[in-house]
Amino acid sequence: MADAVATAPALRAAGRRTTRRSAIARGEGTLGWLLAAPSAVLIALFFLLPFGLTLVMSFYQWPTFGTPAPAGIDNYSHVLSDPKFGQAALFTVLYTMVTSVLGLAVSLGLALLVRPRFRGRTAVRALLFAPVTIGFAPAGLLWLSMSNVRTGVLPAIGAALGIVPAGSDWFANTGSTLAIVVVMTVWKTAGLAMLVLIIGMDSIPPEIYEAARLDGARPWTTLTKITLPLIAKPLSLVVLLNLTTAFLAFDQFFAMTKGGPDNSTVTVVYYLYNAAFVSLQRGYAAAVAVVVVIIMATISFVQVRLQRGKA
Repeated sequence: MADAVATAPALRAAGRRTTRRSAIARGEGTLGWLLAAPSAVLIALFFLLPFGLTLVMSFYQWPTFGTPAPAGIDNYSHVLSDPKFGQAALFTVLYTMVTSVLGLAVSLGLALLVRPRFRGRTAVRALLFAPVTIGFAPAGLLWLSMSNVRTGVLPAIGAALGIVPAGSDWFANTGSTLAIVVVMTVWKTAGLAMLVLIIGMDSIPPEIYEAARLDGARPWTTLTKITLPLIAKPLSLVVLLNLTTAFLAFDQFFAMTKGGPDNSTVTVVYYLYNAAFVSLQRGYAAAVAVVVVIIMATISFVQVRLQRGKA
């Protein structure tokens, strides 16, 4: 009987603590929803609503003036059967793969180079990050000017070094045109990826490197067995950013190549632009946009699954 009397206050105290924890959890949940509400509203207004309208448009012949006419799945059939879209998709995949691989290698190399402490490290990091602050269109115009066969500094340097013949037009064939755009894109985006990788590397406890050094690990072993495995998530983020940026490329090609030579550098987004604002096929362009969104969503989904080890 005494034990029961002694236990009752303890049970009441435990009940009060449970009630208090539940109230705190509800308060935190409400606060979380309140903090997420502005982002949710922006996403709804600037992504979900436009995408919904685009999805509706994709099932219509949507003239610039006049009444839209139902088209069923004709727009999607046209997208999937148009050889020009297939050519644009293949070029986009090639550009994406080359840019992503080269961009990852360059950003990783820069991160390893500027991570150790040295005099002027902050200035060097800022200089390497500076191109990120430039838009793709201005960056493309800058590189277009530097690559001009008559007035550009890059052809003159290439000719002086014997890399290319003097007076050769770098935009005359697909290979050299693609190379210029890839180099410009890597120059433009490597700084952000470098910063992400540096943050990941700085989160690795220094004791791990000290233990590896005492065990006689070589730099290559340290890189492949310690650094890269421990920055897997930042690396995955960089890969996803590179893939997304490259696959949705438009500004640099619009500014530098105009899709040339002979429409060989038309990306899927450039193809979408031509359909919507040159040919004025708004319904067809909406179908292209939906296909591009599905492709990007698939790439992102596969990337996330691979990152979590479930694919």
